[in-house]
Amino acid sequence: MPGRSYIERAVECADTNALRMALYQATRDAEIAAITPERVFGPTTDAIVFSDHDVALIRAKAVDYLLTEPYEPALPIPSRDEVVELLEMAEARELGPDDLIMRHHIPAFEDMPFQAQWTGEKTIPEGYHVAIVGAGFAGVAMGVQLVQLGIPFTIYERRAEVGGVWSINTYPDVRVDTLSFTYEYAFEKKYPWTEYFGRQSDVREYIDHVARKYGVYEHIRFDADVQEARFDETTQCWTMTVRGEDSVAEVEANVVVAASGVFATPRELSVEGVSGFTGRIVHTAQWSEDVEYAGKKVAVIGNGSTGVQLLSKVAEKADSVVVYQRTPQWISPRTNYGVPIADELQWLIQNMPFYWNWNKYVAGLSTIDLRNVLMPDEEWIAGGGHISERNDMLREMLIAYISNQVDGRQDLIDKLVPDYPPMTRRPVVDNNWYASLTRNNVELVTTPIERMTDTAIVTTEGKTRETDLVIAAVGFQTEKYIWPTQYYGLGGASLEDVWTAQGAQAHLGMTVPGFPNMFMLYGPNSQPVASGAGLPTWFEIWTRYIAECIVGMLEKGRKSMVIRRDAFDEYNEQLHEEAKKLIYLMPNSAMEKNYYVNEFGRLQMNAPWNGEEYYELCKSPDESHFDFTEAQ
Repeated sequence: MPGRSYIERAVECADTNALRMALYQATRDAEIAAITPERVFGPTTDAIVFSDHDVALIRAKAVDYLLTEPYEPALPIPSRDEVVELLEMAEARELGPDDLIMRHHIPAFEDMPFQAQWTGEKTIPEGYHVAIVGAGFAGVAMGVQLVQLGIPFTIYERRAEVGGVWSINTYPDVRVDTLSFTYEYAFEKKYPWTEYFGRQSDVREYIDHVARKYGVYEHIRFDADVQEARFDETTQCWTMTVRGEDSVAEVEANVVVAASGVFATPRELSVEGVSGFTGRIVHTAQWSEDVEYAGKKVAVIGNGSTGVQLLSKVAEKADSVVVYQRTPQWISPRTNYGVPIADELQWLIQNMPFYWNWNKYVAGLSTIDLRNVLMPDEEWIAGGGHISERNDMLREMLIAYISNQVDGRQDLIDKLVPDYPPMTRRPVVDNNWYASLTRNNVELVTTPIERMTDTAIVTTEGKTRETDLVIAAVGFQTEKYIWPTQYYGLGGASLEDVWTAQGAQAHLGMTVPGFPNMFMLYGPNSQPVASGAGLPTWFEIWTRYIAECIVGMLEKGRKSMVIRRDAFDEYNEQLHEEAKKLIYLMPNSAMEKNYYVNEFGRLQMNAPWNGEEYYELCKSPDESHFDFTEAQ
């Protein structure tokens, strides 16, 4: 047990609200219960604010408690009613039934809070097999479900390691832009993240750790590229063509789960003359250790999350950097971005009962009510506002941040402030990007690129800038879900062709009519606009849904299941009507430059409901939505 001074430093590093909740749950101290923090209206959600006196009291009591060497396993797991009481204390407000459909699961007190279960006797026919395409966050989560259920499966991964996008992307300073405490599975407790926002190598190592710990790793076939999958109506199974390093094989699976996601196919740099450029062009998803930028004339094309993350590191060593901004972004700061987690806090996470659970919950509080920022307030607009009180407050805060970061330079401010509302495009986290634009060796160019010569980039006003290295931070072909595998369903119909008419659509982001026993993870409209839970938790929720579909077929002797057209159409009609309530589809939302919206003017990335409503839809399959084929 460390000494008092060490523990005092640990509690000073802790989140006050999470520390208070953990302390109260463990001790039921009436003095802690009596603390009433204030909810303060803010630009995205209300902040929970404590007085200095209350902060000191919480910390002092936490130190005294930790010196008693508490043993967490001896403490009871709270009942649902107790969790609701604690949630209301954490949020400093009353919560109604509609607020508690999902919330009470987020602190993850149970070992496997989103694990599917057999409802009767486990029955698995000989030779039964599930194929999972992709060994990233989603594929590994699916694997964990199937390991726990004892259902045979194989994960086909085209790379030589797990990680998905966290294996592919290795450009300078790549990291998550949400807190590590929310970017983790709910079943893997107290993982020792090294930073508040995990670096690429740390996130990939986390996925590898989970795959090995939970028995998934031995089910993975690496260097196995699933090129196509065809449904056989006679056998009611899928036949997949898998290319290895030196071979091509056909394998059969009863169920296919496509877990390659949406960030698998890099978008090509589409500029006249690009093929004649004699310098080097590297897409950020194709970065390698041999990319030399020190002392070079570098062009960075794109200023989304990737371009913003890498600029500062590149500018430190490059001779010059020209940033070609295609569309201004709302780029915001994050507290503790790039900051290591102190050893003392690591100790507290491991030793303070329930702190990990409440830290996870509190870390997600900023997104629970985020949908409010996405809804226009007609009365507010009629009074002269842009969108709503919160959204406009966020706008003013971000404009002030831009001004501060570029030292008030109006020439930069005029180029950097977007003409669309905050949150209509993917939020971007600042990694010293604005400040880097003020460096003597960095130039911001907003004039469109006209063409490339063999040694330079030429913009539409006729200016030529010599370039040695082009970094294409131009993103991914996000309209191409679960590519590059080609899927062929009933009648040989290609999924790509099915989606041609109106863009990619699915039921709950997971199933499509005409494609039996095929499920997808991180499919169309699957990313919730608000929920309080990180994406890995949603992978657990979606994989539970898919696992329950598989279990249901096995228990009831069914060979296949496919989403009904009427259920699919009704769901997507409701989705698109709900999306119309949000700012994504407003005339001033930059729809034509926003991968959240497809070419048909439909929301394609996000589920437009709040987290509670969306969870209600995804928590378990409704058999009335499916047609089934019975086993012979």
